[in-house]
Amino acid sequence: MKIKLNCPVCDYQEIEGDTCPNCDTDLSVIRMLKELPQVQNPLRQLKITKWQLGVALLLLIIGIGLGVIGSFIFLQPQLPPVSSPNQVNHAPVTAKEPPKPITYTVKSGDHISAISLNNFVVREPLGK
Repeated sequence: MKIKLNCPVCDYQEIEGDTCPNCDTDLSVIRMLKELPQVQNPLRQLKITKWQLGVALLLLIIGIGLGVIGSFIFLQPQLPPVSSPNQVNHAPVTAKEPPKPITYTVKSGDHISAISLNNFVVREPLGK
């Protein structure tokens, strides 16, 4: 006995075939899904007791602990070699002076874009 379906496209009621007579929608996949046998929820059949949960948590904590210990043993951080005070070579530090800016006096008819393209620093206001 085939299950009667409703068309999800045009809402035609009680279709017995694999296509809707109203809009020709293929209903074969929907029919296969509806005809699958019903399965009870497997989680309802699974009964976990308190001691099983305790053992699982204990194993989880032991596993995490072993992972942490293993990472400390096998993954030592690579520190730079420490040299004795007699072997330290200090390079002389020289202070560099900053480059001196090029000054430019704005004249009548100058454009700010032309000045900036030449990397000039404007020292006077443009309104003068």
